[in-house]
Amino acid sequence: MGGMSEASTVQAALIARLVEPDMGWTHVPGRDLARLPTSPMVEGEVREALIRLNPAIAKKPSRVDEVLPKLRALFLAVSDDGLFATNRQMLEWLRGQVTHRFVGTRRDVPVHLIDYSAPHKNSLIVSNEVVFVGADTRRYDIVLWVNGLPLVIGETKTPVDSSVSWFDGANDVHSIYETRTPSFFVPNVFSFATEGKELRYGAIGQPAEHWLPWASTADPIRMPSLQAILRSAELLLRPELILEIINTYTFFTYQASATGTVAKKVIPRYPQVEAVEGIVTRARDPLRDQGLVWHHQGSGKTLLMAFAAAKLRQESTALDAPTIVVVLDRLDLFEQLASEFRAVGVMDTALAESAPELRKMLTKGRRGVIVTTVFRFANAGVLSRRSNIIVLVDEAHRTQDGRLGRDLRAALPKATRVGLTGTPISIGPRDTWDNFGHPDDPGHVLSHYSVERSIADGATLPVHVETRLVDFHIDAANLNQAFAELAAEEGISDEQQSLITRKAGTVASIMASPNRIAAVAADIVRHYRAKIAPLGLKAQVVAYDRAMCVAYQNAISELLGEDEECTVVMTCRTGKDDPDPEEWWVYDRDRAAEAKVKQRFRDPEDPLKILIVTAKLLTGFDAPAEGVIYLDKPLRAHTLFQAITRPNRRWTNPVTGQEKLHGLVVDYVGLGKELAAALKVGYTGRKKPLIDVEDLYSELAHVIATALARFDGIDRSDAGFATLQKAQERLATTKPREGFAKEFIMAQGLFEFLWPAPELRTYEPDYRWLAKIYASIQPSQLSDKLLWMRLGAKTQNLIARHIGDVRIDASGLEEVVLDAGMVQVIQQLDLGFDDPDDERPITAAEVLDSIAKRLARKLAGITVHPLYESLAERLEQLRQTKIIDATQSVEYLKRILELARDVARADRAEREGQLGEVAILPDPRLGALTQIFLEYQPDFTPRILESVIEKIDALVLQTRYTGWQASQPGDREVRRQLRVILKEYGLPPTGALFDRAYAYIAANY
Repeated sequence: MGGMSEASTVQAALIARLVEPDMGWTHVPGRDLARLPTSPMVEGEVREALIRLNPAIAKKPSRVDEVLPKLRALFLAVSDDGLFATNRQMLEWLRGQVTHRFVGTRRDVPVHLIDYSAPHKNSLIVSNEVVFVGADTRRYDIVLWVNGLPLVIGETKTPVDSSVSWFDGANDVHSIYETRTPSFFVPNVFSFATEGKELRYGAIGQPAEHWLPWASTADPIRMPSLQAILRSAELLLRPELILEIINTYTFFTYQASATGTVAKKVIPRYPQVEAVEGIVTRARDPLRDQGLVWHHQGSGKTLLMAFAAAKLRQESTALDAPTIVVVLDRLDLFEQLASEFRAVGVMDTALAESAPELRKMLTKGRRGVIVTTVFRFANAGVLSRRSNIIVLVDEAHRTQDGRLGRDLRAALPKATRVGLTGTPISIGPRDTWDNFGHPDDPGHVLSHYSVERSIADGATLPVHVETRLVDFHIDAANLNQAFAELAAEEGISDEQQSLITRKAGTVASIMASPNRIAAVAADIVRHYRAKIAPLGLKAQVVAYDRAMCVAYQNAISELLGEDEECTVVMTCRTGKDDPDPEEWWVYDRDRAAEAKVKQRFRDPEDPLKILIVTAKLLTGFDAPAEGVIYLDKPLRAHTLFQAITRPNRRWTNPVTGQEKLHGLVVDYVGLGKELAAALKVGYTGRKKPLIDVEDLYSELAHVIATALARFDGIDRSDAGFATLQKAQERLATTKPREGFAKEFIMAQGLFEFLWPAPELRTYEPDYRWLAKIYASIQPSQLSDKLLWMRLGAKTQNLIARHIGDVRIDASGLEEVVLDAGMVQVIQQLDLGFDDPDDERPITAAEVLDSIAKRLARKLAGITVHPLYESLAERLEQLRQTKIIDATQSVEYLKRILELARDVARADRAEREGQLGEVAILPDPRLGALTQIFLEYQPDFTPRILESVIEKIDALVLQTRYTGWQASQPGDREVRRQLRVILKEYGLPPTGALFDRAYAYIAANY
């Protein structure tokens, strides 16, 4: 009785499927091929193809002998040049990019080996048991020959031996066949291996552990079976796809590694091919102009865009020489993306690194690929009305909901827009499905490669989540007492105490406790050394904010050894207004310096082991050697999802051969439900509420016109102090002020409801002008930031002193494994999301009613300031001042600021017991400037002066405490806020007026 062998089962089943009419292969057993065992080609088939496909050879068939020796030489050169070099050269032959000048002719012509226009007109042969005699003698289970060239090699294993799998076959191909018989692999497109349950494929030089399955996103995720591998074969081994991989989806790259420069052949994965085909089809569709590509994080969207650009350029005739605009959200991706585009053969790739460059390229009709950022489209206007422009938007969920997205659409109104994202958003008006999805696409998605499918395929790794319990005790009673004493000492009001308490009780204040930082840092280092470092992997720490990044940098650095380093990557505020401390600026690197840090982090041999971030490098940063992310920052939704997928890239240690089996997230803040919600993302089928928008536009136009009528005769092109003064004169009394406030708040509500509709551009200039007027008459608000800057450090010290020992519980940890099965379970949970099927139309009246309710709440804050008791007689002369125009108003403001400074100094001297009896400030709750103005203002004083004075004194109330002049952050913030006030009223933020105002504020310290 015959045994069950690979030949009688898997091989037979595969060949039977391949020779069916829809596949088109002809079976010729290896022993019957018209070739010598020492030849890697079936030369008779190659000869016939050369004659058939090349008119110059067909005209004189003997010319074939000018080409065949070159092909034979290439096969022989593999022993000297290596397989990568010869495979790359053969790719040029296969693509028809090699030219030859035949004897007796005057010019070089391309030599064609394959007919791409009609794949089934090529010679398509599938052979089994093919023997090749080179340095070794090998027998290949399955070979697919196209025009006599062995383009695909398959290794099959017996399905009845449980100890043997596709991996053994793949390893044979990679470790033995390619090494010992490399000449047979010179024309190789890819190889595959199967044991009858799973089928995996890989390119030359690709280790077996990185071979992947081929499937269809339209199919269910299949369990291993013979039916599964036959489905893979009918998808992967179609002649059309094999030739398409040659022509479009193959490139070579050279990457730096710990052991030197490594050559790598890159071929596509099935979701990339599906997405590219969808993009090309959409670009050729005259009725549909957008689409959404939703592929899991880490599954190769950048490479997908490069393949798409190459394919679109091949469609040059059908699309009339298209322009492909690739829109990024970060400059640091420019060079990486451009190099990948050039690698796939898209050489005409231009970088538009400025708005003028972009505008010039598009208005001049540049073809090829343009790489830019979405920010370059700001206020660009219409740049091109061509319909053969295809816009590929990377990270499409980020910047496409507001003005930037609107400006991009307005700039290229007839372009086809395709958004690519791993984390689409549907939060209120922010809806990636609506911005890019087309209703004709299933689920509004052109191509979807889900997280569970990616993990099941092995394209990305499962993520394990460890929960750390950070436990500490707060001595609440003593802390409250200490805070009460601080409040009394600083003289802050109940309202201010409430603000400080809320601020101090926030996550940032508790998390930033030095005791907590030290404990978590020590736990991170212990965990890293025990679980991550032995595998040669790197780590990323996500801190709550920039201050905590620096704190972790200091704490972790002290714990690391000589061969271990950590650093911070973040963006600092370095401008004149509100800059971060200078000692932080070292971490705010330019693009080149940041690229070096990334390169060091990716190198497993480099001592840079830990990156500390808060926002940067949470998205769009691929570092396969990253094994763990330590999360000490509360994140939600798509931001959380992108963060936890940082360590999900596949990686094998080049020195030890150790494969990364999963990514790891160590959670110090409690992901819990947020993690489940982040995974439960999908298009719900929700339809936007219907409304007659024209009614709202009409209402907006009416409200704006009514409000503007109050200012007839005022030149709105000038937004300076004089214009504001004239406008405020129209609102001098309570009734017109409240009437204008009602009108503006109604306009504001309508404007925000309709945003970012392009039609709003008509109303925007008038609306913005009214907004400036409204802002200038709003009541003064105390600066919460200044209050926190004054008391924050003291309050945080109080908290730190009253926090007990911090303990981190690492025992009995609950580990959540986010593999394909768990993701499916989580996505099926009912997390209480809203019913998506509410399609009841909303009327314009309901919208207006909602805005009216908001208007009532806002108007409750508008008050009229009363007069106060008289001040000293020495200020009586201010009443005699005559104010006729804006210039005199500014001069009056300068004089009153000087007098107020003197009064404030005298008042402070009295409080400190250094002055005799001075009774000039009866109300300590008000600043000197306000009290002087209210009592001694001249007749017909412009209302705008009172507004400026109120704002300056609101600043004073936050700054009249001992020691602030010696505080650099405090002084910096006071200057910044003062400039904001002056600029708000069209006054110069530098010069004499600023100097006198600052001198008055300084007198209150």
